[in-house]
Amino acid sequence: MEQPGQGAAIGPIEPLVSVVIATHNRPAVLHQTLKSLVGQTLQDWEAMVIGDACRPDTATTVAAFGDARISYIDLPVNFGEQSGPNNIGFARARGRFVAILNHDDLWFPDHLTSMSGWIDATGADVVITRGAVIESAASKGSRHMILGTGRNGFYDPVTTVGFGSAQMIRRTSLPRLGPWRPASQCVCESSQDWLFRAWRKGAVIATMPHLTVLMLHSGKREGSYARDTAQEQEELMNAMSSPDALRVRILGNAEEPAPLKRFRYLKRRLLAALGIHPRARSFRRQFRHGAFIAMLRQTRGLPPMPEREPDAEALLAHYRHDSERPEAS
Repeated sequence: MEQPGQGAAIGPIEPLVSVVIATHNRPAVLHQTLKSLVGQTLQDWEAMVIGDACRPDTATTVAAFGDARISYIDLPVNFGEQSGPNNIGFARARGRFVAILNHDDLWFPDHLTSMSGWIDATGADVVITRGAVIESAASKGSRHMILGTGRNGFYDPVTTVGFGSAQMIRRTSLPRLGPWRPASQCVCESSQDWLFRAWRKGAVIATMPHLTVLMLHSGKREGSYARDTAQEQEELMNAMSSPDALRVRILGNAEEPAPLKRFRYLKRRLLAALGIHPRARSFRRQFRHGAFIAMLRQTRGLPPMPEREPDAEALLAHYRHDSERPEAS
């Protein structure tokens, strides 16, 4: 049954870009993220907001935009991480290109225009743009990290990091490249796992040397899901009225990852050629199996990952909790 703000995108004409937005109970930041989408210079898009078992206020937030290009579908139970909702969006996308937008990240107004032009110019299956990881105001003295650097204009499995909001994919390439794997099956972040597997399958992955994404990682902000405040996003959206001035401000307090020494680079490149993700060893040293997502959920103020196959008692508790929960206004 469709909820307010829920339904299929209308109109027989396929959009140029389909935008996939996975979300879970952060309507304040989702509102700012959708503002950055609606404010794009390229307006030929559809957006699918995929709720991961959200409260009713998420549907209300989407419906408030009154934009028929934005559809909303809510999963009946919590998948627990981004791969499931993203794959639903990929399957329903109608656009020539598919872009991912995390629900707490922001796009500069020229993001879709630049990305769609670059993917056409390069003939790539996937394009990664430069993104700035915005450090929390609580991180005194920290510098913003600039990610998305390639090697001679293309993805390097050792050095390139392109998180979801910085990716655009040619839709006809998706069947060959496949869906995101569940986080429990990945040796690093799901987005980086997908890029690496796409590269292994022969995908052409170009990198665009233009800063168009601001990433505000919830996993670096204590209690981010419990509070759902959007002060950082609001301030950055206000500054988007002068995008190049904002870029100057961000880049003025930014750095790129330190380059690897030649031997270490060649060793990791060999691992990549053998099908081993270059970040697998460091991730396994730092996080035992399943510990990365568990750590992120704890930092965000979320309960442990839901069971994939709950028994009848667990289902009873779930439905009882839902029936007793007051409706959001």
